[in-house]
Amino acid sequence: MKVSVFVPSHITGFFTICENKDPLKKGSCGAGLLIDKGVTTTIKILSNSSNYKNPINIKINGKENSKNETIINKTLELIKNKFPFEEVFETMDKNDYYISIENKVDVPIGAGFGTSASCALGTAMGLGKLLNLPLEKTAQIAHLAEISLGSGLGDVIGQTSKGVVLRKSPGAPGIGKTISISSSMKDNEKSDFSDIYVLTKTLGEIDTSSIIKNPFYKKNINNMGIAMQKKIILNPSLENFMKLSYEFAKNTNLMNENLSKIIDDLKQNSIGVSMAMLGNTIFALVKEENLNKIGNLDDFLISKIYTDGIKFI
Repeated sequence: MKVSVFVPSHITGFFTICENKDPLKKGSCGAGLLIDKGVTTTIKILSNSSNYKNPINIKINGKENSKNETIINKTLELIKNKFPFEEVFETMDKNDYYISIENKVDVPIGAGFGTSASCALGTAMGLGKLLNLPLEKTAQIAHLAEISLGSGLGDVIGQTSKGVVLRKSPGAPGIGKTISISSSMKDNEKSDFSDIYVLTKTLGEIDTSSIIKNPFYKKNINNMGIAMQKKIILNPSLENFMKLSYEFAKNTNLMNENLSKIIDDLKQNSIGVSMAMLGNTIFALVKEENLNKIGNLDDFLISKIYTDGIKFI
């Protein structure tokens, strides 16, 4: 038994932290975009395999990675608690099955691309596909894993959406509400994003939980996030999304001087530039005709806005 699933990266431009005693309803509102680079999770369920020492074997980019395996293990734990997991293997010796989970990650980890959510979703939905579990319920488990570990708030529901995503109400897939921003940059001209590139540059990692659990940052984030949410609803365009994302990053004191310098260098030739939430990463939207005006283009990871949704391969 084998399945592969691709989950796109989700870059948040601005957000608010929405508390709730019910973790399925806890999360964030805000806006972000999906890119065509992300995480491909391949899951194999094997019996009588001599290649594995443990019943569950996890690799990230071909290596064991205990730090970044945490979200996958948490997802597996929640799936086991929710569903009669062992019954699927009733034709096997219950102590003689092996699950191999391999994650190919195309973007920097811990840098504002939502990789923990991508790994959780890939694991949950991949197993859901193999074991005939309801996929919306398994996607909700990925959200619960993120909430439990404090590694994210709104990436899971964002990644189950398409394109440029406005999170109108918080929570897990099936509970929170999203819409796609498809209006143009100006003059009501429709855009399919085909001539727009997403440039990212990462200077390091940021521990998401250290920010969203910090009272100082939480207050700033929510004050600014609420204001940005109102403004994007009034004008849901790509240009406004980038403008508000920059305003949010600057006024929450999350943007450091190194990021600010790169942003200033890119402003002239881009639709907009800001900081990925929450990561030590800048992201810029650049029209194809302006790509050759970007200095040191090779220093950037170049992607496209992704509008196809999660894919089983």
